[in-house]
Amino acid sequence: MDNFKKISYLESLRMFQQADSNGRRLKLGDLKTSKWLQRENINLDNIKAISRNYPDLRMFIIGEGKNEGFYVYSQQMETCFKFEPKFSTIKTALQ
Repeated sequence: MDNFKKISYLESLRMFQQADSNGRRLKLGDLKTSKWLQRENINLDNIKAISRNYPDLRMFIIGEGKNEGFYVYSQQMETCFKFEPKFSTIKTALQ
């Protein structure tokens, strides 16, 4: 979870609803989404490790705007995390 920053669950729900209504949500399986994931260097294998602790883990991708990003959240645990590539860069630089 080194690349994920915990954010407010309630705020994330508002962001997700807004992204859906504005047409900014990207859905897995779409070519546009695949290109975005590659550009952002997101490895979905990392999500498998997280899902062990959150059995109902869901993904949400906002493709543009101020809240652009890759999010994972758990409704059961009312928790949300946003992928932050800079965390991995900083950690690598410190090692």
